[in-house]
Amino acid sequence: MTFVAHMFAVGLLVWFALLAVLIVMRVLNGDIFAAGMLLQNESDPGIAPERVLAMASFPAVIIGYAMVALHADVSTAHPSLPDVPETLISLLTGGNAVYLAGKIARGN
Repeated sequence: MTFVAHMFAVGLLVWFALLAVLIVMRVLNGDIFAAGMLLQNESDPGIAPERVLAMASFPAVIIGYAMVALHADVSTAHPSLPDVPETLISLLTGGNAVYLAGKIARGN
């Protein structure tokens, strides 16, 4: 990996970290209203497992693809983004399918 590519990789990881810190700070300050994001509905205070899965799988897919892109060979004449691995597509579609199945099963 060249020096420039290494600097871009470090910059991307720093940007992700700063974005995460910014979001966490705004949630803790109350600027972003996050209460009840995991609840099944307002009348039932139970946590919906499909919401937890959906909220965990999406960032995992984004981080996984960023890691794949950082390790891709871009030394060709026409560099492009790498293909999304099948495991990440399965994780994203599986998480969304479980979320929708939970919504349908609960009828809301």
